Amino acid sequence: MNSVKTQNGVEKLTTPIGDFEFVLGGYPTKETTQKLFDALDFQRACKAYLDFMPAMSLKALLDGQKRNLGIKECSDLGVCANLLDATPLVLTGNTESVYFATNLDLKKDGPTVVVVPPQVLGMADDAYFRFIVDFGMAGPDKGKGGKYLILPPDYEGEVPEGYFVARSRTYKVWIMARASQKISGLGDQAIKWYGENCAVYPLKDGHRKPRVLNVSGLPGDTTHPNDFQFFVNLDRMIQYEPTEAFEPEQLGLLRALGIEKGKEFNPDERMKNILDTAAKTGLGMARAIAYQSREPEAKVYPDRRWEYIFVGGSHEFLKNGARNLDARILFHFTAICITPAMVNKTVGVGSQYMAAYIDDNDKYLDGSKTYKLHLPKDIPINNFWSVTLYDPKTRSLLQTDQPKPSVNSFDEPEQNEDGSYDIYFGPKAPAGKEKNWIQTVPGKGWFTYIRLYGPLQPFFDQSWKPDDIVEVK
Repeated sequence: MNSVKTQNGVEKLTTPIGDFEFVLGGYPTKETTQKLFDALDFQRACKAYLDFMPAMSLKALLDGQKRNLGIKECSDLGVCANLLDATPLVLTGNTESVYFATNLDLKKDGPTVVVVPPQVLGMADDAYFRFIVDFGMAGPDKGKGGKYLILPPDYEGEVPEGYFVARSRTYKVWIMARASQKISGLGDQAIKWYGENCAVYPLKDGHRKPRVLNVSGLPGDTTHPNDFQFFVNLDRMIQYEPTEAFEPEQLGLLRALGIEKGKEFNPDERMKNILDTAAKTGLGMARAIAYQSREPEAKVYPDRRWEYIFVGGSHEFLKNGARNLDARILFHFTAICITPAMVNKTVGVGSQYMAAYIDDNDKYLDGSKTYKLHLPKDIPINNFWSVTLYDPKTRSLLQTDQPKPSVNSFDEPEQNEDGSYDIYFGPKAPAGKEKNWIQTVPGKGWFTYIRLYGPLQPFFDQSWKPDDIVEVK
């Protein structure tokens, strides 16, 4: 609550962010001016942190792949041939799919060809983590595989025939696809399969044999910083990418913080402190938005605690012409991969995810306790399902003594007599439930995703739905 009082010609304003004084009918005093500018710069910096989180997440992902996985050229294909484990920090990755990924630099390489294998799910996202095109079963090749041509934002040359063509709004692009273990196999078989069925190369160079790297088990960190370095990285991205990739309002916000195309980013100590504090505060805001969502559309079911990670059913977070900013923050704080295939209600194609952060008593999931999740019979999939645990701090796979923090249909967990499953979570496995148990860490929270690949109608009409997670006393 604010109040305005006038005494001896001085107008005094009391607000939650401080007390301010104005003289001669409206002029701010020198002290008030400085306090207000500090508050304004801090608010703009918090907004910039939240608004550009998608871009900084993508940059951290590309930088981490180059630094830790050896993906330095577009033809370097990083393949999780032995599946993803909790060694690297990767936002909410899954432990079942055989991923491949690479980095495109369209400024350096120009139009780039991506040869996609059959029967994959994948996509290309730009440097602001915006969707460019789907590959595979949800893309125009319809799962048959094919050649895609990714054009730079400023490309004006001829476009050859024989490709699925898409244009990026930025130079840097992330390419990712994932195959079922049944299709690609694992280990050396997966390396061979991707090497024979996939390739990425600059159009101008002609076909280039890929260098396929097994990146399973390699350490690394693909999460963005949450301090002053966030803004240093943001400046680097702005300097590299075309101005037209961003809205004038976005660039104006950054200009007010000293980040502007073609100019050196050289904040003084005052601004450095403001930016550092804003990044840390923005992190807290993102945690509140993700783990205590106030969006009514976040709930999957009116009587359950499961929540969507794509709130509102739009991969662009749009509804009635407006962008749901909290929905965008929620997604990009916890996840990667922007594609309509994760939100479109296409029966039997794509994927659907649900998240749980709390139990049936609305308490955060606690690694010191033991819980049970009941999955009713006839899980509606035509591919596979999984239940995976994540660390709320890193939003990456929970690091425990287990090889992977998940249970999935490939594991063939034990079924109840009626065909349903009970999945257990806790520091120790309940007696006789080892095959259906995921380890947790005392003193640390966790959250979980249910993934349905190739979801069927009972998921969409909600005739099938998982129970809430309940504590086992």
